[in-house]
Amino acid sequence: MKAFQASLPLTLDFEVGAIKRMGGKVEPFGKKVFLMVDPFLQGSDLVAQITGSFAERGIAFVEFYDIVPNPRHTTIDRAVEHVRHSACDVVVAVGGGSAIDSAKAVAFVAVHGGSCWDYTERLGEAVTRPQSRGLPLLVVPTTSGTGTEATPFAVINNPELGLKCAIVNPFIYPDVALIDPQILVSKPPKLTALTAVDTFCHALEAYISIHCTPWVEMVALESIRLFAANARQCVEHGDDLEARARMAFASTLGGMAIASAGVTVSHALGQPLGAMTDAPHGGTVAASTPHVIRWTLPVGADKFARVAGILDPSTLSLAETERAARLPDILQKLFTTLGVTDTFRSYGLRPEQIEAFAQTVWTSFNQDLACHPKKINSKEEVADIVRMCF
Repeated sequence: MKAFQASLPLTLDFEVGAIKRMGGKVEPFGKKVFLMVDPFLQGSDLVAQITGSFAERGIAFVEFYDIVPNPRHTTIDRAVEHVRHSACDVVVAVGGGSAIDSAKAVAFVAVHGGSCWDYTERLGEAVTRPQSRGLPLLVVPTTSGTGTEATPFAVINNPELGLKCAIVNPFIYPDVALIDPQILVSKPPKLTALTAVDTFCHALEAYISIHCTPWVEMVALESIRLFAANARQCVEHGDDLEARARMAFASTLGGMAIASAGVTVSHALGQPLGAMTDAPHGGTVAASTPHVIRWTLPVGADKFARVAGILDPSTLSLAETERAARLPDILQKLFTTLGVTDTFRSYGLRPEQIEAFAQTVWTSFNQDLACHPKKINSKEEVADIVRMCF
């Protein structure tokens, strides 16, 4: 069996009603909270419950709502200044992946200084990699998709450079993640679908990664099983609390999987597409995944066949190679059923931009490309895959 190490240096508090304990969870970490919340939650009952739990414990707080999808480095740097000026000693994030990634960066940079962009991984560039934690951080995911509550990554967008890069550092894990499925029942079908397919893509890419270990395989396959059994139910019947809980668990498991094994080509393509067009992240990775599988086969056929069998048990009677070959069509049908049907073209990438786009992927997302089971030898091969996604 392949040797491996696994580490998850955070506390997961997974329970309906978990947010009611937020004040007690924060109390050991600090006395003044910098509360970062997705702007559409401003004035919501959820925020009222959280701030009420702070008040009960005598915990002061400063609210911050300047969070955007595909979080900008400039916005994060402004938030860092707010933290310092307000003398907050703990950060709490409530929201989706953008809010939590922003908070991970803010908590880290508030202690270590500089701009958050200095900490992002960029080929050939000097990177600041502190070897100690930032401010204490507690997070409350309000979507089931990114799994960022369980990763050492914070993805940051720099529109001026046209780049979307990540801080990758084991010291930016949250201290505590409160995962409360009750929060999820109000999420609209489209957002539910986009985040669900992101969960699936995390699990799939970690599973096929060259860095997949027995631990990652176990976690990723369970995430895929939970997605297969619950994603459609969550989209069509969002008030099904049990289905929501299972998708929330799938999301966290997907985060654990990529924390150990990384992501591959679909994310290498999806991240810069999101940076260029502000397209939703789940949609950008879904737009490429079936085509990436077609390009990859027959490499990885055993794993693709296993995933096909989970998503469509009727294929289990087929030979492995045939079952694997069915996976792209299975996924396209499933994504269509969920309402996730966009292409690179519909998201705004133009044919004349393909070569430059491929160059960005080749130079800035080489680490993700290197995780893929089929070696990509040139930016021309990247461009070929991009054309398939139109």
